[in-house]
This record gives sequence, structure tokens and C-alpha cells, in this order.
Amino acid sequence: MSRLLTSLLLAATLASSACAESTAINVVADGLGFPEGTILVNQTLYFVDYQASTVNKLDATGHKVVAALPGCGANGLAAANGTLWVACYDGGVIENISLDGKRLGAVRQARSGERFNRPNDLIANRRGDLYFTASGERPGEGKVFFLPKASDVAEEVASGLDNANGIALAADEQTLYVGESGTDSILQYQTAGDGTLTHPRVFARLDALAPPSSKGRHTPDGVRIGPDGLMYVALYNGGGYWVLDRTGALLQVRDIPGEHHSNLAVATEPPDIYVTALSGSIGRIYRLARGDSRY
Repeated sequence: MSRLLTSLLLAATLASSACAESTAINVVADGLGFPEGTILVNQTLYFVDYQASTVNKLDATGHKVVAALPGCGANGLAAANGTLWVACYDGGVIENISLDGKRLGAVRQARSGERFNRPNDLIANRRGDLYFTASGERPGEGKVFFLPKASDVAEEVASGLDNANGIALAADEQTLYVGESGTDSILQYQTAGDGTLTHPRVFARLDALAPPSSKGRHTPDGVRIGPDGLMYVALYNGGGYWVLDRTGALLQVRDIPGEHHSNLAVATEPPDIYVTALSGSIGRIYRLARGDSRY
């Protein structure tokens, strides 16, 4: 065998090994019920378990319960003003707890006096205000609410959605994105200083974006804007997660073990991603390097 051929084979082997290493998928939390609401607080992963209605934290020894919230149905999680905010899907409230699990209070209604119908996910802006979704029970009942910092009364800022789900803010906080699970779409709104939303439009119809090899529905659940400015979408139906660019075009497709994938968290350093997965009654969280797998 010539030296040139040997060198080429060696280079190919090294490249293959590097690729395999960079795309390795590791289980970092196992034996969960229904993991959701993954967020990073000072590079530490916090998440909720909807089935157990707990808030959890991942550390070097594994995951541990930070707070148990019976009756809440903890489904979404956000960090603001040095505390955690929990969307209680079953309880119809937004709970506020400290990072070590102490209950600090709850937001129970909108200014109109309306109770929240299945609070789902939350996102905080840099000022400490919150946007959160309420899925509703039937098509057209989904809503988005805005909770100003230091207030205990939320304002309705969008309505008429079909299963309002994941929520995310663009890096400049001038655009809000909402996953509409009932239509397999991502919606987009322009934000104002007082929290109101304008200029609603469809940012992406996921089923229409799917590559030919990907059949069936592609249902958005958790939505995150990564440090690279790209959108990461956990697919409850669809096999893993997708990455969309700033125009809503599909850039990356990543298959992840599991039947359903409800949420994700995008780390800055190292450039990893955490993805929740559910197979039957077993929930897990995977950690992997953010790759450039393209369809």
C-alpha cells in the first residue's frame, strides 16, 4: 500500500472518529416521568418533571429534587430576578420559587380576573418581565400572557391559538416566538416596551419544511433561541429537534432516541445541547454536542 493511500486512510479514520465523538449522545438524567422545562442557570441545568410535579437540578452526582409542587403539574420553567418561575399546567397558576426550592408566591389570574387555562411554558426578558403561554383545552383557546416584573397580575397579549406551547425571545428581544402545536407551526410577534404584541404572522410551518424522508407530523414543543441566534425546536412528534435560521428556513435535523421530545436547553460553553425524551413511561435527558447535521 502506498504511503499516500495509507495517509488518506488514516486521515479518513481520524475524521470519522472525531465526527462520532462530536455527535455522541449521552444520558445525563434517567428514570424520570415526563421531563420538561429545561433551562440553564449559571450553566447548571434545571428542569421540571410534569408527572412527579417537581423542579429538579442536575449536578455532578446526578439529578435531585429542588422542590415538590403537588397539584401543580409542573410543565415549564424560567429564571428571572434570581428566582425560578414554574408553569403549573394542572394547577392553572404560575409559581415563584427560590433556586433552592422555597415557595415565594404565585400568580393566579389575569387582569380580567380570568384563571390561566393550562399554563405551559415561559420566557423572561433581560428586565425580568415574563411572557408565558396557556395552551387551552380546545383549538382557539390558547393564549399568551405578559407578567411585568414585580407584578402579581398578568396581561393577556395574544389569543386564538391552537395549543400554545413553547415560547422564546429573539436576542434583541424585539421578536417573540410561540410554538402552536395544534397546527405544527411557529408563530412570530413583534414586542413593545409595555409587553404588548403586534404584527402576528407564521414564522414557520414545520410540516411544509420537513425533508422528503421525514413523514408524519412535526409538532413543536419547546422552543429556544441559541447563543448563535438560531432557533432550536424540540419536536414532540418528529423524531428529535430541528434548527431553523433567522428566516425560518430549516438548517439542521437531529434525530434523538425516544418517541417524544418536549424541550431543550442550549449551552454556550461548551457548545452542547440538552434534550428531553420520553419513551413509553420512561423519561430521560440527553446531552450532546451541537452539530451541523443537515438533511
